[in-house]
Amino acid sequence: MLVDIMRIRRERSRAWYQLAAMTERELQDCGMTRSEIAYELKKPIRRK
Repeated sequence: MLVDIMRIRRERSRAWYQLAAMTERELQDCGMTRSEIAYELKKPIRRK
């Protein structure tokens, strides 16, 4: 369980850094905004 949480946090961290490096144009191409990214990354980790 703890290992799963740590893995998910690591994945979210990687995703955040990748998305933060994108330009506004690249985000638009993906259909995302910076506020949507922040919202998704702040979601709590759900237990199985």
